[in-house]
Amino acid sequence: MDEAFAHLEGNNLRNNKKTEIPPDGGWGYIVCIGVGFTFMLGFGSSNAFGILFNNFFLEQDGASGLPLVIGVYNGALSIAGFLSGIALKKYSFRQVGLVGAGLFVLGDILTIFVQRTYQLVFTFGVIRGAGFGVMIPVSFTAFNCYFTKKRTAMMSANQTMSSMASITFPILVTYLLSEYGFRWTLGLVMAVDLHLIFAMIVMHPVEWHMIKTADCPEIGEDNVVGTKSTSRHESIQKSIIKVIYENVELDLLKDPRFVSTLIGLGFAFVSDVTYLAMEPMLLFSYGYSQMQVATCVMIGAIADLAARFCLAVFTYFYNVDSKKLFFAGTCVTMVLRVALVSSDNLNFVIAITAVSGLVRCSVQVLFPLVLVSAAPDRFPAALALHILFSGFLMLMADPLIGVIYETTGSYINCFLAMSFCCLVCIVLWTVEYFVSRKHSS
Repeated sequence: MDEAFAHLEGNNLRNNKKTEIPPDGGWGYIVCIGVGFTFMLGFGSSNAFGILFNNFFLEQDGASGLPLVIGVYNGALSIAGFLSGIALKKYSFRQVGLVGAGLFVLGDILTIFVQRTYQLVFTFGVIRGAGFGVMIPVSFTAFNCYFTKKRTAMMSANQTMSSMASITFPILVTYLLSEYGFRWTLGLVMAVDLHLIFAMIVMHPVEWHMIKTADCPEIGEDNVVGTKSTSRHESIQKSIIKVIYENVELDLLKDPRFVSTLIGLGFAFVSDVTYLAMEPMLLFSYGYSQMQVATCVMIGAIADLAARFCLAVFTYFYNVDSKKLFFAGTCVTMVLRVALVSSDNLNFVIAITAVSGLVRCSVQVLFPLVLVSAAPDRFPAALALHILFSGFLMLMADPLIGVIYETTGSYINCFLAMSFCCLVCIVLWTVEYFVSRKHSS
């Protein structure tokens, strides 16, 4: 348990003495790679979900099963992410992260043997979703502990790894399905996901790599022992109800600016995640071949990667307003969702998908930075609330999108619903901007 208490001790020492600062590099670069692998394997395989399970859903109950699985997946992700944020107050990054990696891989193993949609809901939706939900707060919190000045640039860099997976996974899955079939492809995906265990192992407590400032005295060893004993004693005395109460931090919801950020990010996130899952199904409905669908998804991922690289380079030299850039990207995304269902011409769809990939960078890369700006000193609690809110939102919205598809038999209204989610964010943040401007004047 020493590793866990190092996480607690470091917080006390920094708050009381402020003798050390985050490395902003060093082992932080290894952590950055670990975070990149987490995003790469978590989001990358999800990007190929529609291609991988298309025939499975057609053999079951049609495309309506896909939104159900995605909704449960994100619901489980939200609850697990919320609990992970609480666990990080007591346990180390690695301890919590390895639990998540274990659940993720277990979900992969059980998914190999599914025969019905309800089984997929449990194995992929509940278990795998919970595993990824546990790892997300670990990754973001560890990253924010290690980086300060280089945070935006390094966030763009490590999420570039997820774009690399998004480029390769659709084509790779298409190839594996044709060569090895559905079950063996699932087995190979599970083997790749085993790398998440190593990604979590490198999440050292930041206290192991802190840099001492030149103008502050060192803290003696008798102080460290005393802090450790006190922390252990206090943690033992805490009841489960008290732990939850202290870590939920609902007082964040008293800040209108944070609430506006939370709701806007949640709706934008719903639109983005649902789009990734349903775009392949839409393209299959256009009559595209499996390779054409994979190519379209890959082109979008390549555009996303290019945008992330450019953003990483630009923000390394210049400061940007993350929220304004996120807002602009959401405005463009709203239009693109509608444009995608306006024509089934292959060249037009490729162009829209490419632009969507470019703009998607603003959502995926910047959302944690927008959240940090809304609650800079309370990021773990803010992230937990974001995951909880957006997850429950998707748990309600995705099955509703399935109902829309079953009722209309068309994907047009489904994508209009995604566009509406973007509109909620745009309207809310526009109102917030003018209200805050009025108060400041």
